[in-house]
Amino acid sequence: MNDIISQREADWLSELEETIQHGLKTFVDVGNALLEIRDNRLYREGYRTFEDYCRDRWGMSKQHANRIIGAYEVSENLAPIDSVLPATESQARPLTSLPPDEQREVWQRAVETAPDGKITAAHVQSVVDNLKWGDGRSATEGPANTPLIPEPTTKAHVANNSGNNEWYTPPEYIEAARLTMGAIDCDPASSEVANSIVKAGIYYTAEDDGLARIWRGRVWMNPPYAPPLIMEFCESLAAQFGDTVTEACVLVNNATETAWFNVLAEKAAAICFIKRRVKFINPQGEAAGAPLQGQVVLYLGDNINSFRDNFSPFGLVFYAR
Repeated sequence: MNDIISQREADWLSELEETIQHGLKTFVDVGNALLEIRDNRLYREGYRTFEDYCRDRWGMSKQHANRIIGAYEVSENLAPIDSVLPATESQARPLTSLPPDEQREVWQRAVETAPDGKITAAHVQSVVDNLKWGDGRSATEGPANTPLIPEPTTKAHVANNSGNNEWYTPPEYIEAARLTMGAIDCDPASSEVANSIVKAGIYYTAEDDGLARIWRGRVWMNPPYAPPLIMEFCESLAAQFGDTVTEACVLVNNATETAWFNVLAEKAAAICFIKRRVKFINPQGEAAGAPLQGQVVLYLGDNINSFRDNFSPFGLVFYAR
């Protein structure tokens, strides 16, 4: 049973919700409001959990709400030391995994090195990635710019696949997923070009931020392979499956040792281990790259026999439950 909240709490909740309703203009205001509602359980009179509250009141997943909260906390941490603060949640997101002192260090360097003074989420992420070297140099440089790792002329799919328009799933896998599920209602990590093949009823690009959306119906997903995005997409699908998502086919590397793979495998009804590396295609429809390891398609849903029939030509199909 939901708890009754006091009049003071009700007034507080109303004020915070007004911030969310009208303050979606900035992630800082919204993050602060969501933090107060979550930590003080101000949602408890009308909703059983914070997740229920976010989904039913605002149409957002709990994961996205927590990302906004994390970005707010990053901004608060940066405020005393820098007059230039993240303008969007996506700019702050790469910093959320760092300790507070490293957040400040990385943000200052991102501001100083932003091309043409334009700070982007991708640039902030690149500075975070380079933090491992301790001096901010590129991962391909050693002392005095001596190359440590040769710069490759082409990158493997695992490095490039980001749900954008660089690499696309060959149509035969898409068609097998469509036959299994009957249709594809949603692709949360796509692009306009990719959807010309997938033909999802609704698709979200990197600019749309699929992680911020509620996915519905039958989902096809070839998520970004770079951390932390791959984990976030897998967690989001696992959380929405059985609620707004009724079925899903997911193409990923067969990285059975990773946490994100196991998040999906625990929900999967069947898994197809593809017997050869998938040859991804470029925007011209040509085979343009293959990953360094094999791939699987995980199926979440009840049409297990249909999945087996449509995907067994590609490899061994195992029932997970």
